[in-house]
Amino acid sequence: MAASLRLRGAVSGLRYWSRRQRPAAYSLAAVCSRSMASKTPVGFIGLGNMGNPMAKNLMKHGYPLIIYDVFPDACKEFQDAGEQVVSSPADVAEKADRIITMLPTSINAIEAYSGANGILKKVKKGSLLIDSSTIDPAVSKELAKEVEKMGAVFMDAPVSGDS
Repeated sequence: MAASLRLRGAVSGLRYWSRRQRPAAYSLAAVCSRSMASKTPVGFIGLGNMGNPMAKNLMKHGYPLIIYDVFPDACKEFQDAGEQVVSSPADVAEKADRIITMLPTSINAIEAYSGANGILKKVKKGSLLIDSSTIDPAVSKELAKEVEKMGAVFMDAPVSGDS
């Protein structure tokens, strides 16, 4: 009986909202601007076999990229497409508050985050750092601790090239 009353109340609430006139600001333009606001720059570090197609997919979907790779030639295609190429992981962190790293080894990840020109040198509080490198879990846990000390959020999201 109580569930039936709750359901009737929910249905009447839906009827109210569906009949309610939406303000002029709730137009297509407002919806479009909201979706464009979510397309803030994404930092991407590591454009190898896995990172390159991931970054291209973000670019294809309209996300502006701020990219870095230890091999400058890996960035050329992105630079030619109008994406911003920077000279270090720290520069990526300075310009983006959403950063994806896709690196081949634990050593590369440690260097990208904690090295002399690493992300942690210029990361902003509240930044989201997503590490998609397939690395030692102990390294990921240590990086997470260091990132959190800086007031940023670390997400371990490893991927595998295996199908």
